[in-house]
Amino acid sequence: MELFAPGDSVVWRSVLRDERTVQTVWPWTVVQDDDKEVVLYLPAGTIGKRRTGVRGGPHDRMLLAWDGGHADMTWKRTNVVRLYRAGDPYSLWLAFDATTRELAWRYINLEDPWLRTAIGFDSRDVYLDLVAGPDRDDWEWKDEDELAWSVEQGRIDAAHAIQIRADGERAVQAVRAMSSLDRWRAWRPDPGWRIPTVPEQWREYEP
Repeated sequence: MELFAPGDSVVWRSVLRDERTVQTVWPWTVVQDDDKEVVLYLPAGTIGKRRTGVRGGPHDRMLLAWDGGHADMTWKRTNVVRLYRAGDPYSLWLAFDATTRELAWRYINLEDPWLRTAIGFDSRDVYLDLVAGPDRDDWEWKDEDELAWSVEQGRIDAAHAIQIRADGERAVQAVRAMSSLDRWRAWRPDPGWRIPTVPEQWREYEP
């Protein structure tokens, strides 16, 4: 499958591959795409989709019963540069204030390694993430309650939860070993880029 070009609009989907179900989908603009690293851009105002239905669990964030539909959701306040290295079980998000353009926070999104598709990339969020401020080495776990609840409910087993946490610890070490983020602090999107949109075929799967 061909690589995407800078400026292309793609989607990143969190999917249940065995069930061929799209959980969430966000459109992104391609900054860089090669066989080692993918860099994507998400501006404030971008509209994605997530499944609808009955929610519960920690702070009612977990979907208990899907009604078969999806609803729009809007990304607000920050512009995000997302860095992904082929094969990694995570991506690094750099969120810049949409008004001041200053780096506001960093985020390690734990997820399945990406599968390239004709319209973008498929993966799956795995409950636990890490977040830090713009500069300090202050990484903290996020959504530990969701991971614990998922184990209690039998959605994943305890061994998988341990693996997810270990992936997060290795991701922090990898991010700490990265070179300076000055390149991305100074980077600006092409002014001709429009806010990406979800394509009509966002529900479709590769044969």
